[in-house]
Amino acid sequence: MKHLLHITAAIAIYSCATFDNAVAADDNKEVCLFYGNVGAAAVDFILPLKVQQVVDMISGKDTALVEKMQKSVEGIGNANAKAAMKAMGDDAAEHLGASAGFLAFQLVMTGQATSAQEVFSVLYKSCMDTGASKIVENQRAASQSEPE
Repeated sequence: MKHLLHITAAIAIYSCATFDNAVAADDNKEVCLFYGNVGAAAVDFILPLKVQQVVDMISGKDTALVEKMQKSVEGIGNANAKAAMKAMGDDAAEHLGASAGFLAFQLVMTGQATSAQEVFSVLYKSCMDTGASKIVENQRAASQSEPE
């Protein structure tokens, strides 16, 4: 499961790799749309897979599948979302991606969501209720407490 967090974080970083520093937006709604869309894209990719493929991807045994997933979510987030995440810190996209991926996977695997749209709705609402900055703050704290 920890590998899934790193995969999703890498996807989030990759999709936000180019920031436009001229944009000075700190729009929670845009970041929450990004958060929901990353989770939805991860689910869209994972749902058609066989269980063994998901296990191989999560465990890091199938790097080709990980690369396909990265390409499937490439470009998520507009300039405003990217600028707002950049303003939260260089690691914000990584932490938001890790959280979105973990929760999306958890929602689907526990039957609380059965589609990417349901995952998007849950993640977007929870982000709007909690605040993107708080999610990043919580993820930073959690990552500092993880044993190496």
